[in-house]
Amino acid sequence: MSVHILVLLMLTLGVGLALALFAGGIAFGVARWGGAPVPEAINRGTFVAFSAMVLFLTLLAIVVPLVT
Repeated sequence: MSVHILVLLMLTLGVGLALALFAGGIAFGVARWGGAPVPEAINRGTFVAFSAMVLFLTLLAIVVPLVT
């Protein structure tokens, strides 16, 4: 792998992490809006964030071998 591909991969991972955290924040807000207590809302938000990151990494693992 060249340095350019590695930098692009790092940037892609950063964007994926940001999107996962954004989705987790939305899930936290929806849970709080629905009346869930704070610990339960944090659990829901982290579950969504980790699920989104796993989905993103899975898609990345499929796409990267096709590109390189």
